[in-house]
Amino acid sequence: TKEEVFPIHVNKITYLIAPAISATCAIMAWSIVPLGGTIPLPEGLAKILGFNQLQLMVANPNTGILVLFAISSLAVYGVILAGWSSNNKYSLLGGIRSTAQMISYELPLGLSVVAVVLLAGSLRLTEINEAQKGLWFIFTLPGFIAFLTFTVAMFAETNRLPFDLAEAESELVVGFHTEYGAFKFALFFIAEYMNMITMSCVVSLLFFGGYNVPFGLFANSPFVHVAGLLFFTVKVLFFAFLFMWVRWTLPRFRYDQLMQLGWKKLIPWCLFNIVLAATYVVYWGDSWKGIFN
Repeated sequence: TKEEVFPIHVNKITYLIAPAISATCAIMAWSIVPLGGTIPLPEGLAKILGFNQLQLMVANPNTGILVLFAISSLAVYGVILAGWSSNNKYSLLGGIRSTAQMISYELPLGLSVVAVVLLAGSLRLTEINEAQKGLWFIFTLPGFIAFLTFTVAMFAETNRLPFDLAEAESELVVGFHTEYGAFKFALFFIAEYMNMITMSCVVSLLFFGGYNVPFGLFANSPFVHVAGLLFFTVKVLFFAFLFMWVRWTLPRFRYDQLMQLGWKKLIPWCLFNIVLAATYVVYWGDSWKGIFN
């Protein structure tokens, strides 16, 4: 319903805070994502604005990817508070399921990124992007394995099919937001779709060269930064389409299958890939790059 309704049995303070936490974390995560490089401004515009370069990012901390995951992991508080404060058994079960799922899949998500950090030698997202100028990480063996594990964990972390166990309509009505309506209900879905776009940006930056223009195109052009932004947008739109494509195609997992995949399959593969990435960097990284150059 679009009507602003407060069920009489809810804990009103946490009931209102929960969707705000989810939406705030989703918005804050965008501030860490670089949407492009530094665009030089024309002289006339630079004099008016008082600066001669436009940074297509809000913040660029040294520990960029770590800060991004720290912010996104805080969203779990919104989910569990929504389930608990609704004072509804379906909401509570959905909140517990979603919390266990998000915490479980944060491990393979983070371990996948460790391999990328080893390849790039930095946690800063802009430097990870710069490290892929000659060769995208997807074309290295550790990068390819990390991409596969990261993609699976990414779907689970954003509660998208086939991992939307928190919203299993046949079991839990709609999960942790069963008692929500109007704008509060909309905030949860705004947060979900914002997280989907954020993860599309991150996977493009970590494995597909981010806003680097491939094949040396526009190398000597003044529009190289604009071209980089366009290429980055295309990559992000592709992964956003992938989210929707998987939603249309695959059925939902059982909950025990979900947990077994995370703990028994993804985490061992991620740990193996960290060792593989370290070996690659030390012994045969330069020779592999030489083949592509």
